[in-house]
Amino acid sequence: MRYTITMITEDDIKRVRDANDIVELIGERVVLKQRGREFWGNCPFHNEKTPSFKIDPASQFYHCFGCGEGGDVFKYMMKTEGLDFLDAVRSLAQRKSIELKEEQGKSGGGKKARLIAVCDEANAFYHQQLMRVKSSEADAARAYLGKRGLGGSVARDWSLGFAPGRGMLVKHLSSKGFTRDEMIAANVAYSGQGSGRYGAGGAGGLGSAEGGMGRSGAGALKDRFFNRVIFPISDLQGRTIAFGGRVIGSGEPKYLNSSDTRLFHKRENLFAIDKAKAPITTSGAAIVVEGYTDVIAMHRAGFNNTVATLGTALTPEHLKLLSRFTKKVILLFDGDEAGKRAADRAVDLITVMATAEAGQKLDLFVAMLPGSMDPADYLAAEGHEAMQKTLDTSAALLQFALDRRLAHWNLDLPEQRNRALNDVITLLVPVKGSLLAMDYINYLSDVLHIDYALVASALEHAKAPAVPRAADGAARENRLQDEGASEQPRTIDTSGAGDKLLAMESELLFIFIEHPGVRERLVEAFGRITWSTPGLESIARALAESDRQDGPDDLMAKLLAKMPDVSSLLSNA
Repeated sequence: MRYTITMITEDDIKRVRDANDIVELIGERVVLKQRGREFWGNCPFHNEKTPSFKIDPASQFYHCFGCGEGGDVFKYMMKTEGLDFLDAVRSLAQRKSIELKEEQGKSGGGKKARLIAVCDEANAFYHQQLMRVKSSEADAARAYLGKRGLGGSVARDWSLGFAPGRGMLVKHLSSKGFTRDEMIAANVAYSGQGSGRYGAGGAGGLGSAEGGMGRSGAGALKDRFFNRVIFPISDLQGRTIAFGGRVIGSGEPKYLNSSDTRLFHKRENLFAIDKAKAPITTSGAAIVVEGYTDVIAMHRAGFNNTVATLGTALTPEHLKLLSRFTKKVILLFDGDEAGKRAADRAVDLITVMATAEAGQKLDLFVAMLPGSMDPADYLAAEGHEAMQKTLDTSAALLQFALDRRLAHWNLDLPEQRNRALNDVITLLVPVKGSLLAMDYINYLSDVLHIDYALVASALEHAKAPAVPRAADGAARENRLQDEGASEQPRTIDTSGAGDKLLAMESELLFIFIEHPGVRERLVEAFGRITWSTPGLESIARALAESDRQDGPDDLMAKLLAKMPDVSSLLSNA
């Protein structure tokens, strides 16, 4: 049976309104200054340099004289969090630990609430397994977290858990009244019918669902996560909507995230955004890293404005979310080859920001950690001050991208300088005609010792790269389908260094991995390509023989099982 919340009493609404001071609430994201009895700051709903946003603590209302927005605490939550009225009341009630009395009735609209309830109960189950259950598997999970500095109070604060698998979660949720369809829809379980998906249960194989949950025409229901440390993923309101699991011991994939559901979309959600949103606003910047443990380590070190992506590169949707809280984003990458490759691919975001709506534009910066360390390792070895220095010396994304490409060339040689110009000038195409482009034309003129007019002319005639590099994966996939990857391949200018061609071939392989919708067309194109290295040719052959229906995580895991050096082959390309 499905349920939906139909009513919150007027008394409860009043209790919630009275408990939440509007100055305190808005002050978490807006720097406020008191003038007489009122508080003023820059409006959170539109860009402005002179404060026109006023809060009256007596009436508990706000008003912006610039854009006209106004309202109370509920209206503010609805606008900033994208909530309807009832969810705004619930969120503010949770903030002040107020228990609401809600009447329920049958309705299809209650499915989302039921899925949240499934995730909440699963989170509680996983956390109890980690904190209280005595078993060799749980001991191994606790040992792993302890070694990473994530045990004890850290595990409690972040509600970390352990997934034993073997159908134990399915049995627990079933005992709580959740249905088979609800568990599958929340992606905490899957049907065991057929061969299943590689990695669905995690390392060590796919645990069976003890106790059945089978029915006529359907396979047994199995836990999605097996023998993994669990990191709960929350939405802006702090509600659990998905999970990430790190395998204990050996096994692939090392990290497994929930698939997209009605509650959760990898391209739109960020790990720890619920904890980081207020610090992001007050600090004026967001820090984006690549892993769960890195986020927790950063928060423990005082960098509470840190979030992480969830198995994807940073997307336009992520940037749109962050633009609600700040105008500055620092991308902090690991110092290993994978981190450098991820940093290079962040160049795609230049186009995203150049075409973003005014209210969603961000200043993007890049910081690289030294050596092969990730943020958690770097903090453990060097401490807070060293990390702060690294962040303070971050470079603007476009500057970083230009310097990375220029580093591939010997600028002491005239021929190399000319080729370097042809290589880097495409990076300025998205900002062509802007003051920013003029600044970087000057920069390239100085670095390359080439006349300003020649650099400006090169930009005027430059076109976007032959291989699309848009950060918006969906747009990239649609474009490939529209252009027809099965048509004759484009002629690629190989007059420059071989690095450019290798990068293009590597990018094609990544497109295949990340976007199932274009794989059939790319397989045909692969057959007509003379690959630059035997390694890339072997990867292309393995991908052509792969299951077209595999998700990116599963496909990469299978590829790693066949070719353990695949990551280095791709990153060196």
